[in-house]
Formats: sequence, C-alpha cells, structure tokens
Amino acid sequence: MLRDDGRPCDPQTDLDWLDWVAAGETRNWCRNDLLLDWLDEFPTIHGFAPDDQLPGYDETFDLGRFLMRQGRAFEKVVLADLAQRWQLVRITHRPDEARDLSAAIATHEAMEAGVPIIAGGVLRDPQLRMFGVVDLLVRSDVLGQLCPAAFVGDPLELAAIGLSHGRHYRVVDVKFKTLDLLKMGGLSTSPSDLDTLAQAWVYNEALGRMQGYTPPASYVAGRAWKQGDERGDRCWERLARVSHDTVVRGRDTDLRDVVQQAAAWIRRVRTEGAEWRVLPLPSVPELWPNMKANGAGPWHDAKAQIATALADLTLLPRVNTVHRARAHDAGVTRWDDPRTSSELLGVSNEREAAIVDAVLAVNRPGGETVRPERMVVATQAWRDRAPVEFFVDFEFLPDLNDDFAAFPRKGGQSLIFQIGSGTYQGAQWRFEQFTARDLSLAAEARMIDAWLAHLGLVATEAGHGLGDARLVHWSPAETSNFERAYDNAR
Repeated sequence: MLRDDGRPCDPQTDLDWLDWVAAGETRNWCRNDLLLDWLDEFPTIHGFAPDDQLPGYDETFDLGRFLMRQGRAFEKVVLADLAQRWQLVRITHRPDEARDLSAAIATHEAMEAGVPIIAGGVLRDPQLRMFGVVDLLVRSDVLGQLCPAAFVGDPLELAAIGLSHGRHYRVVDVKFKTLDLLKMGGLSTSPSDLDTLAQAWVYNEALGRMQGYTPPASYVAGRAWKQGDERGDRCWERLARVSHDTVVRGRDTDLRDVVQQAAAWIRRVRTEGAEWRVLPLPSVPELWPNMKANGAGPWHDAKAQIATALADLTLLPRVNTVHRARAHDAGVTRWDDPRTSSELLGVSNEREAAIVDAVLAVNRPGGETVRPERMVVATQAWRDRAPVEFFVDFEFLPDLNDDFAAFPRKGGQSLIFQIGSGTYQGAQWRFEQFTARDLSLAAEARMIDAWLAHLGLVATEAGHGLGDARLVHWSPAETSNFERAYDNAR
C-alpha cells in the first residue's frame, strides 16, 4: 500500500488508525450535521446518552434501526440473486474486517483472478488515508449485462493496467431506497444524497489505485427508481450514476474536495474534540446543532436537548444553517433574542418571512395565544356549516416493511392502518377510531368499510345521506391514499 511518493502506508496501531477515515464517516459533513460526529466520538464526555440508553426506549419504534436491518436484508437478497447467475466471492462478513490488511489483499487477489462479482471487498487509499468495505465490485462485462445503460458513453471493454485479464471493475453501492434520478441518470448533490455520492467516490478513487484505472463513474443500486415522469419497481432496471468529477451545487466545489474536507473534519474531532464543549455555548461553531438535518442516528434526544438549551435558530420554521450563520455574524445566536427577525436572518421569500415573524411573535412574552385573531381566508367555506361534518385523519405506513419475496421487484405494501374520525352532534364532540387488525390489504379494506359504515350511520341519524356530508382532512395525503386503497380493493 504505497502513497504517491512511494512510501508505504500501512496502519498497524490504534494511533495509526486515528489518521484514517472510513468512507461512511463522511455522512455528517455532507449533511451539515457535524454535532453528531462529536457526540459519537466522545460519548462519555458530554454527558448525553444515546437514544437506546434512555428510559422508555423501545426498539419497536426506532425507525433508524429498522431501516438498517432492512438495508442489510436487502443487500443479502441482492447477493443471493447475483450468486445464482455469476460466480460471487465474499471477502468480509463483519464491519471490523475493514481494517484487516489481509482482507484488502484478498480483494485484490479476487480482482486479479477475474472473479465476476466481489462482495464486501476492502478498499484502501493510502494517499487520502481513507478506507471502507464496498458492497459490490462488479467486473465491467458483467455490469454491462446486468444494466447495459450503465455504460452509455463509457469504455466497457477497457482493460486496467493493474489487472492481467483485460477487464476492469466498477463500484456498485447497494441502498435500500428508491433512487430519485436526475435527467442524466445521476443523483442530486443535495444533503440528502450527497453522503451517498461521497461514499461511492471514496470507493471509486481507492479502486482506481488498486486496479490501475479509475472508472469515470461508480453506481448506486436501489430497490426502485423514478426519473421525471417515469417509474420503475425493479432493482438493476436503472442504476444511479455517480460521475467521479461531479460538481457539488451550493458548495462551489467537487466531490473530491467534499470528501477531503469531511476527512479533515473527522481527524480534527479525534485530535481536538476532547477539549470541546457544547453547553452553555458551543466552544467551536461546528457544534451548533442543525435541526433541519434529518437522520440524527442514536442522538435524536441529545440533539433536541442541546438545541432547546441553546434556543437554536434552526428550530424556527424556514430557517436553515445559512440563515443562522447570517444571524451569528450580526451577534444574534438565539431565537428568543428580541432582535431576531426574518430580515436579520435573511429570509427573503415574502411568504416564508411572514411565517418566521408570526412564529416569533406568538412565542415571545405577551404573544397572542391564537393567531390569527380573525380568519380572513376562505371564510365562506368554513362558516357555512354542512348538514353533517366530519374531521378525518389517516395514519399511513409506507412500503418499507418488505420481505423481499418478490425481488427484484419492490415488495412491501403501503396502506392506511388507522383512521380517526370526529364530528359535532349539537355541541357534543363525538370521536371514533378505526384500526386495522393486521398490516394487510384485506384488513385495510375491512377497516375502511367499518369507517364508511360509521359515516353513513351518523349521517342517517342526522336525517341526511352520506352524500350531504363534508369531510375535513389534514392534507391531500388523505385523498390520494384513499384512492390508492380503493384501487387495491377493486
């Protein structure tokens, strides 16, 4: 494992490994949620406990862990499917093997032998001092058979100088997600996808050093895809293409710079972070929590506590870290500072600025209990009471609970599992709740039938037909999900 200057770079001790950064550790830099890295690195210093160590924690409701389990299960079924069609060699089975030099050597040996598909290969980049376990290394000709569109404009048959068999390998990262593809087949560089791009870039760069050829792109395979008006529900039907020279919009840089900045941040946390503090004020600006970033891992509660104690500006609606930085430059760090306003924050959109100022006004001492004082929009729609009126809220489940029996087609079933329905009878509020007995389409249909029967009964008791009733619902989601349930039941 040689650097560009010819010097060997083989970490042996824990101290050596402090300088090496795993590909997945770029995630929080990409998502602009840097507090999480500090919480992860020093869990006993800051005094906060991860979510799973808090009283009342129930793994049943831990979406993050559920998605991780589903991700592993999805990868497992992907490998099983590929192994039925091509020779597949798995290098690692545990995360800690990522540091094992013998695993990196075994990966190179499998590439040199021309194995069609290598799973769990270990890649090291001694120049960047980065490493990781890549989901799949797929030989170029095999990838061309799996997904011919992956090589549009690329040299499929190009040989890598570091391999003797006249082929080269490409990185494929496997994600349990629906790929939201841009017009040219890539993913956006928004924070929600940037960490996926950065991780694939690290693998591709390391692969290039190992095989003597850096492919122009790496790839992401998902459980389904959408691209403009097109939709697909099969893995391998379309891959997300991660161009190695991707420019990151909004950061005025490319993926290489983003990755190097993320790695530098991780090294800084490790070497300096033990002296940092987040309360009563963050000792470094990177520790201010970003409440607009999703996916706080095991630190949801800690992050919320910190943000509340700091009265952090990103707790406000429509206020992101750019707005916060502007306020900090003006000497304002808390939302409850009397000087805080949409103008100071730089919220330029007129409608969003009005929302920010309204929220601030209500939450300040002496603020209105109810706002607005008088309704001036759509007055007739709600003033003219219908003969029968119901207030309805649906609770939905997405299709994430996939057992993968239909693979490569996406499985799982999105459905309505609970309906809350209330009405006023005179001055008396009457509320009924309907819950599916199990998570099946048949149970959903029975629940909806029971709810419709209830609506009909209430309307009849009021001396009207169901067609005279008005249903007030929370959002368009109720309408679209009811239509989907109707289509499923036909």
